[in-house]
Amino acid sequence: MIEFFRKLSIHTAMDISIRTVSEVSAISEKAFVPGDRVWSLLFRDPDGVVERMDVLPDELEQVNLEGGILCKWSQLIKEHESTEAELRRAALQSTEEVFLSLYEEEEVESEEESVKETRERLKFFLSIQLERKRVLKPAGGQNYRHVASKRIYKVPRL
Repeated sequence: MIEFFRKLSIHTAMDISIRTVSEVSAISEKAFVPGDRVWSLLFRDPDGVVERMDVLPDELEQVNLEGGILCKWSQLIKEHESTEAELRRAALQSTEEVFLSLYEEEEVESEEESVKETRERLKFFLSIQLERKRVLKPAGGQNYRHVASKRIYKVPRL
C-alpha cells in the first residue's frame, strides 16, 4: 500500500493529490499551449508505482505501457493558474477528473488483477476525498451522488 502512494502526494491521512497536467508531452516533449487538448493516463511503472503521463491526442496510439492503463481522461489546456486558490481548484478538478474517468473506462476481462485492484483502491480513496470536498454526497450504502452531474457511483469498500 505504501508503494501505491509513493507518486501520489498525501497531504493528510485522507487527502490524495494527483498532480495537474504536465507542461510538455511525455512522448514528444512538445510544450502544451492554451487551447491544446491533452490526454492524461494513470498507469503502474515496472516497479509498481502509480505514475501519470500526459500526451497530445495524435500521440495516444504511441503509448505502450506493459502494466496497462488504470484510467485516462482528456482536458483542454488553459492559461496557467497563478493564485493559491486557483492552484487548489485545479488540483481538486484533476482529482475529480481521475475519479470520473475510473467509471468511464470499461473494465476489460483480460485486465491484470493488479490493475483491477489499483482501480478499486483509487475509486475508494478518491471518493473519500471528494466527499470531504462536497463533490460527492452519500446516496445510501456504497453509492455516492456526483453533485454536478447527479449521477450515482457505486464505490467499492476496502
